[in-house]
Order: sequence, then C-alpha cells, then structure tokens
Amino acid sequence: MRLMVSLLIAAVMAGAAVPAFAADAYSTMVARIKSGDVGADFAALREAYAKSPKYQPYGGDYDDARLAMRKAFNIHDCKSVLSDAGKVLEAIYIDIASHLLSASCQETAGNEEKAGFHRAIARGLMDAILATGDGKTAKTAYSVVTISEEYDVLYMLGLNVETQALASEGGHVYDQIVAKSDKGDTQTLYFQIDRPMAWMSETLH
Repeated sequence: MRLMVSLLIAAVMAGAAVPAFAADAYSTMVARIKSGDVGADFAALREAYAKSPKYQPYGGDYDDARLAMRKAFNIHDCKSVLSDAGKVLEAIYIDIASHLLSASCQETAGNEEKAGFHRAIARGLMDAILATGDGKTAKTAYSVVTISEEYDVLYMLGLNVETQALASEGGHVYDQIVAKSDKGDTQTLYFQIDRPMAWMSETLH
C-alpha cells in the first residue's frame, strides 16, 4: 500500500503526457530484427515499445511466463526456457533477460547462430540503456522505459538491491537504489523513470 501511494504521488509529480501510440513502428522494428537485422537502433526500439499499446512498464500479462522461464533455467530445463522466453518476447521484445537466457540455452543446444542472435539483441538493448547516463547522480541517471531494465543494469554490474526509494529532482522522477556487490562494496544508482510514471499517471486517470 505504501509503495502504491508513493507511486501515485510520483506519477502526479512527473506530470508528463503519455506519448501517442506508435504500434506500427514497434511492430515493424521487431519484425525487422526477427528477420536478422541485429544492427537495428535499439534505443529507437525501446522508445517505440514505450509508445505502443503493448507497453507495460511495471510488468503485466507476461509475468507468469517470465517467472516460469527463470525457474526452468535454474533447473536446466532449456526446452521450457525457450518456450516461456518466446511468450515473454511476444509481449515485450526488449526484455533483456529473455534474450540472455535464450542465448544460453541455444548455445547449450549447439545452435550458435541463434545464440549469437539473442546475445546481439541483449547487448544492443543494454548498450542503449548505458548510453543514457552513468547512474551516479540524478542528473546523470540511467533512463529506463521499464522497471525490469533497472534490474538488468544491476545484474550486469554485479550488484544486488539493498534499498530502493523514489526521488524527484528538476521535474524528473527517479528510483534511487542502494546496491551491494558480492564483495560488499555499496553503490547508489539513479534511474530516471519519467516514462513509466507517465504511463501510470495516464492509466490511473
């Protein structure tokens, strides 16, 4: 309840209008990538997803498949991993974890071409996020279009969440995350979440 109240307050603070839908742009880009164009503009793909009717920045109808995918990966059930990852990617093609786990399982099966395909997409998506900032301050925050992207960045950096809080500065809204490495080093990272908060504000009105 406290989290929802905080999100509602931050949504009002964000005050940004949700962009017009661009379903055709997103679908066209996904189709092109599926055909083998791994040199696509992944920053543009993330933007197109955020403008499409499929946009679900806080999770949604793909949550069960994503959870099943992770559980299957932990028990080395790659057949299920690939099946569930396919369901997730049908809903949200920018899901980095689904591409990474698909790559791992395709590699295990000896399908190097498919493994490389998914790795290239995951790398392109991650690079697009990292290009938005360094996360060290609010002004240089990583800009994310889904909350799961925050955890993708933390995973890439080898960090685990210790605490998380909402913050605002300069008309923007941020997730301020204190995270710790396996060695015990602590970092504070900022993620700008204007896009997800604008979606929430629009959805709740």
